[in-house]
Amino acid sequence: MTKNTDSLTPESDARVLSAALRKLCLPKWLWRSGVVAATVFVWIWLAGQILTFGKLIRYNGLEPLGEQVVSFMTRFNPYLWIGVIVILSLILLSVLRTWLKASVMRGRASIVSVSVVQQLAQNLSVDGVDVFKWVWSHEEGPVTVGDLRRTRDQIRSGRVRKLAMARAQNRALEEVLAAKPAHPTDAIQAPEVIQPVGLSEARLEPIVSNLEPKIEPELKQKPGPRDDSIPTLTAKQ
Repeated sequence: MTKNTDSLTPESDARVLSAALRKLCLPKWLWRSGVVAATVFVWIWLAGQILTFGKLIRYNGLEPLGEQVVSFMTRFNPYLWIGVIVILSLILLSVLRTWLKASVMRGRASIVSVSVVQQLAQNLSVDGVDVFKWVWSHEEGPVTVGDLRRTRDQIRSGRVRKLAMARAQNRALEEVLAAKPAHPTDAIQAPEVIQPVGLSEARLEPIVSNLEPKIEPELKQKPGPRDDSIPTLTAKQ
């Protein structure tokens, strides 16, 4: 099967990847939607039951504390149970959000079959396959749903043009290096002679010549002191 490269564009590559993602993710989307809908329905029913239970509560047992306390608790009773429902709703929302996030991460880590990858390779353009290979590294593992999503997002963001520009820049640098021979001797520089600041060679010569007569006598070996502790041998007459 040959591809018509003239009709393949980054937009068509993005549509092909979106269609593949819908086909792969549709069962999980339906499952998540069903779980969320069932949870919301059950919670609405349960919240209604809590409000009904709250309306049946009477505070006659608080009469020893005074009529004002009983009257206050009777007026405050509906708001009390509404507050309970709000707190429980926030807890349920947090749990549901955590579950959804974990489910999405597991879905993105799902491995794509070889047949789907072959079909994508046939339907994508050469630039689209290039971006696909740029996103996915076979050394890290098989292709996942997350790799397909990142490939689609990169194609939409202009990754094809960026890769082409990067290759052109690299080719320009290689052509310059190939045309310009390397001269390793040019990089070797003679060591720089450091002279004392403020003293030229002409001024250093008389100073050195004046020091030489003073240094030479000191270099001569002086006789050591006589050690009287060593006995001397005298000839007997």
